[in-house]
Amino acid sequence: MRYWNTHLRSIRPYIPGEQPLDRKFIKLNTNENPFPPSPKVRKAMKKAVNSNLRLYPDPTCRVLRETISKHFQLNPENVFIGNGSDEVLAFSFLCFFEPTEQILFPDITYSFYPVYAELYNLPYSSVPLNSSFEIIPEDYLLRNGGVVIPNPNAPTSIGLPSKEIEKIVLIDEAYFDFGGDSCVPLTDWR
Repeated sequence: MRYWNTHLRSIRPYIPGEQPLDRKFIKLNTNENPFPPSPKVRKAMKKAVNSNLRLYPDPTCRVLRETISKHFQLNPENVFIGNGSDEVLAFSFLCFFEPTEQILFPDITYSFYPVYAELYNLPYSSVPLNSSFEIIPEDYLLRNGGVVIPNPNAPTSIGLPSKEIEKIVLIDEAYFDFGGDSCVPLTDWR
């Protein structure tokens, strides 16, 4: 750490949840699945493992973006590929927010948000949830440099209908598969 710049040394790191070694638990918060991959998935993986693995991948991920866009009925230009949702989220903080404007996110939410805000020197405020641990969209309608809301919210698992969050700058749907109303259609700006 002695070689890190002073700003990085001052950031409180993200602390991941407990990773039990006994494997008796199914960890939904890390998107673990208690079941092995289906035989069809294994077959598809074996088919994909060919001599092309020795080649550098397409940096634009064109085929993957086209496949995803077709599945979700989007423009391929509206699909961004990254090395996992945390990388995409980090790029989003860097890309969409200015260090001169305060960003907002819920006070009980994904604990990486303040880490990214601090990493990119973004001023931020956390907005309290109501007594039922719900996000109240109207609480975010004050002047700000952007809003980050996971939908459904982690760790409360309470989601918002997309109609209520159309004005939100960044929606994190990492846990969408556990339930909720996807905002993916809002990205289609054809």
